[in-house]
Amino acid sequence: MIVVDSNEASENSRIYASLQKVVQTAVKPLPAGDYMIVGREMNALIERKTIMDFLNSLRGRLWDQLSLLKEFEGEKVLILEGYLGLYRKRGWREVSILALMDRIVNKWGVPIIPTPDIRGTLTYLVWKNKSLGEAEEFREYPLRLKRKEMEAGEQALYVLEGLCGHQTAKAMLLHFKTLRNLFTALDPNNPAALAELSKVKVGGRRAPEKIVKKMVEVANVEFTGLRGGGD
Repeated sequence: MIVVDSNEASENSRIYASLQKVVQTAVKPLPAGDYMIVGREMNALIERKTIMDFLNSLRGRLWDQLSLLKEFEGEKVLILEGYLGLYRKRGWREVSILALMDRIVNKWGVPIIPTPDIRGTLTYLVWKNKSLGEAEEFREYPLRLKRKEMEAGEQALYVLEGLCGHQTAKAMLLHFKTLRNLFTALDPNNPAALAELSKVKVGGRRAPEKIVKKMVEVANVEFTGLRGGGD
């Protein structure tokens, strides 16, 4: 089975529709990656990026995504889809791009699979699903990826990363000191507390308003279960 992240299925419906025709698929929110292949004995987590996506994310969210991929207990893969030489046309330093790719493979432990286009990506996903073997039945998976034993401070950061990413989580905890203080500030009925959130600096800039609004929403939503029937 191939589980497609709900955002990926929405934004790239062509891939999802094509997968449905040849393999068993499901759409669910994934804690990391765009595709999870549920195999007979092992799972694989795959992040798909077009070359432009890859270049645009090098100075930001790519490293948060890789940190989650790294912790996955199974195979992990980064698909680079499209013409890699595009970085030359966009004025990127070739040695910098190649060095970063080397770092992803050898430091982060995430193999890179290049595909020329969507068709190539589909071919790889279908082949990978077949190579891992069909699971006898669908196995539930957690919404957070497991990590090794952590100290209390690392655990607090890990909890918050799932809400706003590594850099913002770190900045929030340095500002508010504890998760308790932070979640108190996420009270939508306390304007003074919410104003304190605007003081947090992430990379020298204010925390993005979109992320702050999402944090407030998630911190105050009533949990009624997971879409797709997960318990």
